[in-house]
Amino acid sequence: MQTRTLAALLILLVAALLAAPLEAKPQRPRGPLVGHVGPTTAVLWFYTGYRPGVRLYYRPADAPKTAARWIPMPAAATGPQTARVTVRDLQPDTDYVYRFTFKGRTEDTWAGRFRTAPKAGAATRFRLAVTSCMKHDHDYQDAWRHLLAEKPDFQLLLGDNVYADSTTRKVLWDHHLRMRGVWQFAQVIRNVPTYAMWDDHDFAGDNRGGEVKTKARSLDVFQELWANPAAGAPGVPGAFFQLSRGDVDFFVLDGRYYRSRVEARNDSRKRMIGDAQFRWLAERMRASTARFKVIASGSTIEVEGEDTWVNYRFDLERIWKLVQTERIGGVIWLSGDLHESQIETHAKARTGFYDLTEVISSGIANSRDHEFAVLDFDTTVEDPTCHIRIIDGHGKLFQGTTLRASALQVR
Repeated sequence: MQTRTLAALLILLVAALLAAPLEAKPQRPRGPLVGHVGPTTAVLWFYTGYRPGVRLYYRPADAPKTAARWIPMPAAATGPQTARVTVRDLQPDTDYVYRFTFKGRTEDTWAGRFRTAPKAGAATRFRLAVTSCMKHDHDYQDAWRHLLAEKPDFQLLLGDNVYADSTTRKVLWDHHLRMRGVWQFAQVIRNVPTYAMWDDHDFAGDNRGGEVKTKARSLDVFQELWANPAAGAPGVPGAFFQLSRGDVDFFVLDGRYYRSRVEARNDSRKRMIGDAQFRWLAERMRASTARFKVIASGSTIEVEGEDTWVNYRFDLERIWKLVQTERIGGVIWLSGDLHESQIETHAKARTGFYDLTEVISSGIANSRDHEFAVLDFDTTVEDPTCHIRIIDGHGKLFQGTTLRASALQVR
């Protein structure tokens, strides 16, 4: 009887620990993070634990300090004090500096800068960094410094942004806060607008998908932690979203929330993104007049086995058929997951439309070579270009190619 009583007490203790607040005592603030930046708006994120008292100051970079405006961060009714604010009435294509204060004080690491996007649909030049697969306790984080030296206009994280392997709120928050405590990463996200999509390890666990019963909890935490554009669609929850920069459109797909079990038969019933998300993608791609349309997800098309798009053939082939039948030009594919980076070409004979370039960027802080991808878009020239580079963790060029819009047309 005594043994049973002890066992029961242990169970109650574990349950109490799991239900405990995110942090038993205050810790240092985390962030800031610059999220979605449009032509006239910017979303910024800052975390102070359970303590209110945050203000945001911002101004154009070339304006005097006296021109700074400030916004108070209202305290949340419950839960962690995540300051997430949308700054409005900004000027397109303009540099801004900002600074958070907390309880009347500030630090250099609570400040940063960003550049607003050009007007929607305008011809433009910009640089995008693409990364995935990172751990807060990885022994090499200096690749982030090399990424920052590239001066990207924004970056896209394609999953395994932490390795929490859980849907428990406390576990997810703890992993993300630890990653944002890595100073090299923190320096990037406070100066480079950052967008994120999850993959299996920051969704629920290795190769997990739509069968996870607590996936809605993961989605809630993901939306708390990142400052993406509005995600999902009416009546269709998920992390997927569209992002536009000038006349380049990005369709960032959620390959986890609706994914069929990996071991399911690879037939017309097996799904990677689900029917509702596909309809959303098809509608947005048909409506796009952008010179380049970039599809991004955490999984590679076919490199590395069972967790790839080819193991979900129905969804892959209906995306390719959409491009072919609707004669959609300018498609480029981005992916992660691999723990190495490379540029893959999927030949026209297979896709049915034109040679499709896939940029795999993975392992910036969880691999041997710590690589990342940089894409330079230029739609101001007669034949718009996308120059792609894979850069290793020491800042050296590993692989590169240039795509021209004229070659990405259905004929």
